[in-house]
Amino acid sequence: MRKIVANLFKKTNIKLIYVLLPIFIVSAAISVYSLSKPASVTEVINDNSLQMETSYDYKATITPNILYPEGGTIEVGNTIFKKITTAIPFTLKSTVKSENEVIAKGTHEVQLVVKAGEFWDKTFPLESKQSFEQKGTDLSILNETFTIDLEKIKTFITQVEEETGIRPDQYVLEVVPNIQGTINYAEKESVLKAEDKLIFQYSYEEIKLASEKEYSSVTPFTTNQVIKNTISLFGFVIPLNLVQIVSMLLSVLLLIPMVFIYKTWMKDQIKPTMSQVDKINKKYGSRIITVSQKENVSQKSIFTLYSFKSLLKISDEKELPIFSFRESLNESATYFIIDGDYFYNYETSNVSLVRSTNKDTGVGKAYVEG
Repeated sequence: MRKIVANLFKKTNIKLIYVLLPIFIVSAAISVYSLSKPASVTEVINDNSLQMETSYDYKATITPNILYPEGGTIEVGNTIFKKITTAIPFTLKSTVKSENEVIAKGTHEVQLVVKAGEFWDKTFPLESKQSFEQKGTDLSILNETFTIDLEKIKTFITQVEEETGIRPDQYVLEVVPNIQGTINYAEKESVLKAEDKLIFQYSYEEIKLASEKEYSSVTPFTTNQVIKNTISLFGFVIPLNLVQIVSMLLSVLLLIPMVFIYKTWMKDQIKPTMSQVDKINKKYGSRIITVSQKENVSQKSIFTLYSFKSLLKISDEKELPIFSFRESLNESATYFIIDGDYFYNYETSNVSLVRSTNKDTGVGKAYVEG
Protein backbone atom coordinates (compact mmCIF):
# COMPACT_ATOMS: atom_id res chain seq x y z
CA MET A 1 0.00 0.00 0.00
CA ARG A 2 2.84 2.35 0.88
CA LYS A 3 4.53 1.61 -2.44
CA ILE A 4 1.33 2.41 -4.30
CA VAL A 5 0.93 5.72 -2.45
CA ALA A 6 4.61 6.55 -3.06
CA ASN A 7 4.30 5.82 -6.78
CA LEU A 8 1.17 7.95 -7.02
CA PHE A 9 2.99 10.76 -5.19
CA LYS A 10 5.91 10.56 -7.64
CA LYS A 11 3.61 10.60 -10.66
CA THR A 12 1.71 13.57 -9.23
CA ASN A 13 4.98 15.45 -8.67
CA ILE A 14 6.07 14.79 -12.25
CA LYS A 15 2.77 16.12 -13.60
CA LEU A 16 3.05 19.12 -11.27
CA ILE A 17 6.51 19.89 -12.65
CA TYR A 18 5.11 19.87 -16.20
CA VAL A 19 2.45 22.37 -15.12
CA LEU A 20 4.65 24.66 -13.00
CA LEU A 21 7.69 24.83 -15.29
CA PRO A 22 6.04 26.71 -18.23
CA ILE A 23 4.39 29.13 -15.80
CA PHE A 24 7.72 29.69 -14.06
CA ILE A 25 9.51 30.34 -17.38
CA VAL A 26 6.90 32.89 -18.46
CA SER A 27 6.90 34.56 -15.03
CA ALA A 28 10.70 34.71 -14.91
CA ALA A 29 10.87 36.12 -18.44
CA ILE A 30 8.35 38.83 -17.56
CA SER A 31 10.28 39.58 -14.37
CA VAL A 32 13.59 39.95 -16.22
CA TYR A 33 11.97 42.09 -18.93
CA SER A 34 10.22 44.36 -16.42
CA LEU A 35 13.39 44.79 -14.35
CA SER A 36 15.27 45.88 -17.47
CA LYS A 37 12.83 48.76 -17.92
CA PRO A 38 13.05 52.05 -15.98
CA ALA A 39 10.38 52.48 -13.33
CA SER A 40 9.45 55.87 -14.77
CA VAL A 41 10.06 57.97 -17.86
CA THR A 42 10.45 61.71 -18.14
CA GLU A 43 8.24 63.23 -20.79
CA VAL A 44 9.08 66.67 -22.12
CA ILE A 45 5.94 68.74 -22.65
CA ASN A 46 6.15 71.77 -24.92
CA ASP A 47 4.20 74.51 -23.12
CA ASN A 48 5.06 77.28 -25.54
CA SER A 49 7.28 77.79 -28.56
CA LEU A 50 8.69 81.06 -29.80
CA GLN A 51 10.58 81.86 -32.99
CA MET A 52 13.10 84.67 -33.36
CA GLU A 53 13.75 85.98 -36.85
CA THR A 54 16.41 88.44 -37.97
CA SER A 55 16.59 89.80 -41.53
CA TYR A 56 18.69 92.30 -43.44
CA ASP A 57 17.61 94.25 -46.49
CA TYR A 58 20.45 96.30 -47.95
CA LYS A 59 20.93 98.59 -50.97
CA ALA A 60 23.80 100.66 -52.37
CA THR A 61 24.19 104.42 -52.61
CA ILE A 62 26.20 105.13 -55.74
CA THR A 63 27.60 108.13 -57.58
CA PRO A 64 26.43 108.91 -61.12
CA ASN A 65 28.21 106.65 -63.59
CA ILE A 66 27.80 105.25 -67.06
CA LEU A 67 25.67 102.41 -65.76
CA TYR A 68 23.54 104.58 -63.49
CA PRO A 69 23.75 108.16 -64.81
CA GLU A 70 21.50 109.52 -62.09
CA GLY A 71 23.22 107.69 -59.24
CA GLY A 72 21.30 107.46 -55.93
CA THR A 73 20.27 104.45 -53.84
CA ILE A 74 19.57 101.36 -55.88
CA GLU A 75 18.82 97.68 -55.43
CA VAL A 76 21.89 95.52 -55.75
CA GLY A 77 22.72 91.85 -55.69
CA ASN A 78 25.44 90.03 -53.81
CA THR A 79 28.22 92.12 -55.44
CA ILE A 80 28.65 95.87 -54.97
CA PHE A 81 31.08 97.90 -57.07
CA LYS A 82 33.34 99.65 -54.63
CA LYS A 83 34.54 102.55 -56.83
CA ILE A 84 31.05 103.92 -57.48
CA THR A 85 29.52 103.11 -54.06
CA THR A 86 29.66 105.57 -51.21
CA ALA A 87 27.39 103.87 -48.65
CA ILE A 88 25.38 100.75 -47.95
CA PRO A 89 22.06 101.54 -46.26
CA PHE A 90 20.31 98.53 -44.73
CA THR A 91 17.20 97.77 -42.71
CA LEU A 92 17.57 95.46 -39.77
CA LYS A 93 14.46 93.67 -38.52
CA SER A 94 14.37 91.37 -35.52
CA THR A 95 11.07 89.88 -34.36
CA VAL A 96 9.86 87.35 -31.80
CA LYS A 97 6.73 85.33 -32.54
CA SER A 98 5.19 83.15 -29.85
CA GLU A 99 2.26 80.77 -29.63
CA ASN A 100 1.29 82.29 -26.28
CA GLU A 101 1.83 85.72 -24.82
CA VAL A 102 5.36 86.40 -23.52
CA ILE A 103 7.29 89.33 -22.07
CA ALA A 104 10.58 90.25 -23.75
CA LYS A 105 12.99 92.75 -22.29
CA GLY A 106 16.62 93.62 -22.81
CA THR A 107 18.93 95.77 -24.93
CA HIS A 108 20.22 96.00 -28.49
CA GLU A 109 23.29 97.77 -29.85
CA VAL A 110 24.07 97.66 -33.56
CA GLN A 111 27.76 97.79 -34.44
CA LEU A 112 29.94 97.60 -37.51
CA VAL A 113 33.18 95.65 -37.08
CA VAL A 114 35.98 96.05 -39.62
CA LYS A 115 38.49 93.16 -39.61
CA ALA A 116 41.86 92.94 -41.32
CA GLY A 117 42.28 89.19 -41.13
CA GLU A 118 44.31 88.23 -38.08
CA PHE A 119 46.05 91.62 -37.93
CA TRP A 120 43.48 93.95 -36.40
CA ASP A 121 39.80 94.79 -36.02
CA LYS A 122 37.91 98.01 -35.30
CA THR A 123 34.35 98.53 -34.03
CA PHE A 124 32.18 101.42 -35.20
CA PRO A 125 28.85 101.94 -33.40
CA LEU A 126 25.87 102.37 -35.71
CA GLU A 127 23.56 103.07 -32.73
CA SER A 128 23.96 103.48 -29.02
CA LYS A 129 22.66 100.80 -26.66
CA GLN A 130 18.86 100.82 -26.54
CA SER A 131 16.51 99.17 -24.04
CA PHE A 132 13.27 97.42 -24.89
CA GLU A 133 10.41 95.73 -23.05
CA GLN A 134 7.44 94.31 -24.93
CA LYS A 135 4.56 91.99 -24.25
CA GLY A 136 2.53 89.94 -26.70
CA THR A 137 2.74 87.13 -29.23
CA ASP A 138 4.28 89.13 -32.12
CA LEU A 139 7.07 91.39 -30.89
CA SER A 140 9.21 93.73 -32.97
CA ILE A 141 12.49 93.93 -31.10
CA LEU A 142 14.33 95.91 -33.73
CA ASN A 143 13.17 97.51 -36.98
CA GLU A 144 15.50 100.32 -38.02
CA THR A 145 17.55 101.49 -40.97
CA PHE A 146 21.29 102.02 -40.64
CA THR A 147 24.04 103.08 -43.03
CA ILE A 148 27.54 101.78 -43.60
CA ASP A 149 29.57 104.86 -44.57
CA LEU A 150 32.05 103.41 -47.06
CA GLU A 151 33.91 106.73 -47.45
CA LYS A 152 34.61 106.75 -43.73
CA ILE A 153 35.66 103.11 -43.79
CA LYS A 154 37.92 103.71 -46.81
CA THR A 155 39.60 106.69 -45.13
CA PHE A 156 40.19 104.69 -41.94
CA ILE A 157 41.66 101.69 -43.79
CA THR A 158 43.94 103.91 -45.88
CA GLN A 159 45.29 105.61 -42.78
CA VAL A 160 45.94 102.27 -41.02
CA GLU A 161 47.74 100.93 -44.09
CA GLU A 162 49.93 104.01 -44.30
CA GLU A 163 50.78 103.96 -40.62
CA THR A 164 51.33 100.22 -40.25
CA GLY A 165 52.44 99.24 -43.72
CA ILE A 166 50.08 96.25 -43.54
CA ARG A 167 47.87 95.74 -46.60
CA PRO A 168 45.77 92.53 -46.44
CA ASP A 169 44.29 91.18 -49.67
CA GLN A 170 40.80 91.88 -48.35
CA TYR A 171 38.90 93.09 -45.32
CA VAL A 172 35.69 91.95 -43.68
CA LEU A 173 32.76 94.17 -42.72
CA GLU A 174 30.44 92.68 -40.06
CA VAL A 175 27.13 94.16 -38.92
CA VAL A 176 26.37 92.83 -35.42
CA PRO A 177 22.97 93.58 -33.75
CA ASN A 178 24.03 92.51 -30.19
CA ILE A 179 20.52 91.78 -28.92
CA GLN A 180 20.56 90.53 -25.33
CA GLY A 181 17.78 90.04 -22.82
CA THR A 182 15.23 87.59 -21.46
CA ILE A 183 11.84 86.23 -22.42
CA ASN A 184 9.41 85.31 -19.66
CA TYR A 185 6.48 82.93 -19.92
CA ALA A 186 4.43 81.40 -17.10
CA GLU A 187 7.09 82.14 -14.48
CA LYS A 188 9.75 80.64 -16.74
CA GLU A 189 12.63 82.62 -18.14
CA SER A 190 14.66 82.04 -21.28
CA VAL A 191 17.74 83.89 -22.45
CA LEU A 192 17.28 86.08 -25.49
CA LYS A 193 20.47 86.53 -27.44
CA ALA A 194 21.03 87.30 -31.13
CA GLU A 195 24.24 88.10 -32.94
CA ASP A 196 23.16 87.16 -36.44
CA LYS A 197 25.64 89.02 -38.59
CA LEU A 198 25.48 90.61 -42.00
CA ILE A 199 28.96 90.05 -43.46
CA PHE A 200 30.67 91.58 -46.51
CA GLN A 201 34.07 90.82 -48.00
CA TYR A 202 35.75 94.17 -48.75
CA SER A 203 38.44 94.19 -51.44
CA TYR A 204 39.96 96.84 -53.66
CA GLU A 205 37.51 96.38 -56.52
CA GLU A 206 34.30 95.04 -54.98
CA ILE A 207 32.25 94.42 -51.88
CA LYS A 208 30.73 90.95 -51.81
CA LEU A 209 28.04 89.45 -49.56
CA ALA A 210 29.53 86.61 -47.46
CA SER A 211 26.61 85.64 -45.18
CA GLU A 212 22.91 84.93 -45.10
CA LYS A 213 20.43 87.78 -45.07
CA GLU A 214 17.82 85.96 -42.96
CA TYR A 215 18.19 84.02 -39.71
CA SER A 216 15.69 82.07 -37.66
CA SER A 217 15.87 80.23 -34.32
CA VAL A 218 13.28 78.45 -32.18
CA THR A 219 13.21 78.50 -28.38
CA PRO A 220 10.78 76.12 -26.64
CA PHE A 221 9.37 76.49 -23.15
CA THR A 222 9.14 72.95 -21.81
CA THR A 223 8.04 71.13 -18.66
CA ASN A 224 9.44 67.79 -17.57
CA GLN A 225 6.72 65.41 -16.44
CA VAL A 226 7.64 62.15 -14.72
CA ILE A 227 5.33 59.32 -15.79
CA LYS A 228 5.32 55.86 -14.24
CA ASN A 229 6.17 53.25 -16.81
CA THR A 230 3.61 50.61 -17.80
CA ILE A 231 3.61 47.26 -19.58
CA SER A 232 0.91 45.89 -21.84
CA LEU A 233 0.19 42.24 -20.99
CA PHE A 234 -2.53 40.24 -22.69
CA GLY A 235 -4.33 43.44 -23.69
CA PHE A 236 -4.14 45.02 -20.22
CA VAL A 237 -2.00 48.04 -19.36
CA ILE A 238 -0.41 47.39 -15.96
CA PRO A 239 1.96 49.63 -13.93
CA LEU A 240 5.55 48.46 -14.26
CA ASN A 241 6.25 48.34 -10.52
CA LEU A 242 3.21 46.09 -9.99
CA VAL A 243 4.39 43.76 -12.76
CA GLN A 244 7.86 43.61 -11.20
CA ILE A 245 6.54 42.73 -7.73
CA VAL A 246 3.98 40.17 -8.89
CA SER A 247 6.28 38.45 -11.40
CA MET A 248 9.16 38.20 -8.92
CA LEU A 249 6.90 36.91 -6.15
CA LEU A 250 5.26 34.38 -8.46
CA SER A 251 8.66 33.20 -9.72
CA VAL A 252 9.87 32.61 -6.15
CA LEU A 253 6.66 30.83 -5.14
CA LEU A 254 6.92 28.56 -8.17
CA LEU A 255 10.62 27.95 -7.73
CA ILE A 256 10.34 26.68 -4.13
CA PRO A 257 8.10 23.63 -4.84
CA MET A 258 10.00 22.82 -8.04
CA VAL A 259 13.31 22.81 -6.16
CA PHE A 260 11.77 20.59 -3.47
CA ILE A 261 10.39 18.15 -6.05
CA TYR A 262 13.69 18.13 -7.93
CA LYS A 263 15.68 17.40 -4.78
CA THR A 264 13.29 14.59 -3.87
CA TRP A 265 13.63 13.14 -7.35
CA MET A 266 17.42 13.40 -7.25
CA LYS A 267 17.47 11.72 -3.84
CA ASP A 268 15.47 8.84 -5.29
CA GLN A 269 17.83 8.65 -8.26
CA ILE A 270 21.01 8.52 -6.24
CA LYS A 271 19.57 6.46 -3.37
CA PRO A 272 21.58 3.23 -3.24
CA THR A 273 19.68 0.01 -3.82
CA MET A 274 19.65 -1.99 -0.60
CA SER A 275 20.21 -5.71 -0.85
CA GLN A 276 17.93 -8.17 0.88
CA VAL A 277 20.64 -8.79 3.47
CA ASP A 278 20.93 -5.06 4.21
CA LYS A 279 17.18 -4.73 4.56
CA ILE A 280 16.94 -7.66 6.96
CA ASN A 281 19.89 -6.47 9.02
CA LYS A 282 18.54 -2.95 9.16
CA LYS A 283 15.08 -4.00 10.29
CA TYR A 284 15.91 -6.96 12.55
CA GLY A 285 19.54 -6.32 13.45
CA SER A 286 18.81 -6.30 17.18
CA ARG A 287 17.54 -9.88 16.98
CA ILE A 288 20.35 -11.30 14.86
CA ILE A 289 23.64 -12.69 16.17
CA THR A 290 26.44 -12.74 13.59
CA VAL A 291 28.83 -15.72 13.66
CA SER A 292 32.18 -16.10 11.92
CA GLN A 293 31.82 -19.72 10.78
CA LYS A 294 29.17 -22.13 9.67
CA GLU A 295 27.50 -24.47 12.10
CA ASN A 296 28.28 -28.17 11.78
CA VAL A 297 24.92 -29.62 10.84
CA SER A 298 25.99 -33.15 9.94
CA GLN A 299 24.13 -34.65 12.87
CA LYS A 300 21.07 -32.38 12.70
CA SER A 301 17.78 -32.39 10.95
CA ILE A 302 17.82 -29.45 8.51
CA PHE A 303 14.78 -27.34 7.71
CA THR A 304 15.33 -24.85 4.88
CA LEU A 305 12.77 -22.04 4.91
CA TYR A 306 11.56 -19.92 1.98
CA SER A 307 11.16 -16.60 3.86
CA PHE A 308 12.80 -14.79 6.73
CA LYS A 309 9.40 -14.26 8.29
CA SER A 310 9.11 -17.99 8.81
CA LEU A 311 12.42 -17.89 10.65
CA LEU A 312 11.12 -15.05 12.79
CA LYS A 313 7.97 -17.02 13.58
CA ILE A 314 9.99 -20.04 14.78
CA SER A 315 12.25 -17.74 16.80
CA ASP A 316 9.26 -16.17 18.53
CA GLU A 317 7.52 -19.44 19.23
CA LYS A 318 10.59 -21.22 20.59
CA GLU A 319 12.21 -18.08 22.06
CA LEU A 320 15.47 -18.89 20.31
CA PRO A 321 18.04 -16.48 18.84
CA ILE A 322 18.64 -16.02 15.11
CA PHE A 323 22.21 -16.48 13.89
CA SER A 324 23.72 -15.06 10.71
CA PHE A 325 26.69 -16.16 8.65
CA ARG A 326 28.15 -14.36 5.60
CA GLU A 327 31.45 -15.23 3.96
CA SER A 328 31.91 -11.80 2.31
CA LEU A 329 30.00 -8.57 1.69
CA ASN A 330 29.20 -9.61 -1.85
CA GLU A 331 27.86 -13.03 -0.83
CA SER A 332 24.37 -13.94 0.27
CA ALA A 333 23.76 -14.48 3.96
CA THR A 334 22.45 -17.52 5.80
CA TYR A 335 20.17 -16.97 8.75
CA PHE A 336 19.56 -19.97 11.03
CA ILE A 337 18.14 -21.21 14.35
CA ILE A 338 19.50 -24.17 16.29
CA ASP A 339 16.96 -26.10 18.31
CA GLY A 340 18.75 -29.12 19.70
CA ASP A 341 19.01 -31.58 16.83
CA TYR A 342 17.00 -29.32 14.54
CA PHE A 343 18.55 -26.75 12.24
CA TYR A 344 16.29 -24.10 10.69
CA ASN A 345 17.89 -21.87 8.02
CA TYR A 346 17.06 -19.24 5.40
CA GLU A 347 19.35 -18.06 2.58
CA THR A 348 18.77 -14.61 1.07
CA SER A 349 19.40 -15.68 -2.53
CA ASN A 350 19.72 -18.70 -4.78
CA VAL A 351 17.25 -20.60 -2.60
CA SER A 352 16.46 -23.96 -4.14
CA LEU A 353 14.62 -27.08 -3.14
CA VAL A 354 17.29 -29.67 -2.43
CA ARG A 355 16.58 -32.93 -0.71
CA SER A 356 19.45 -34.33 1.32
CA THR A 357 20.88 -37.63 0.01
CA ASN A 358 23.33 -38.15 2.87
CA LYS A 359 22.76 -41.81 3.68
CA ASP A 360 25.57 -41.92 6.26
CA THR A 361 23.85 -39.59 8.72
CA GLY A 362 20.37 -40.79 8.03
CA VAL A 363 19.12 -37.28 8.53
CA GLY A 364 16.75 -35.87 5.98
CA LYS A 365 15.83 -32.24 5.13
CA ALA A 366 12.41 -30.78 5.47
CA TYR A 367 11.28 -27.64 3.64
CA VAL A 368 8.83 -25.30 5.23
CA GLU A 369 7.36 -22.28 3.39
CA GLY A 370 6.51 -19.39 5.61
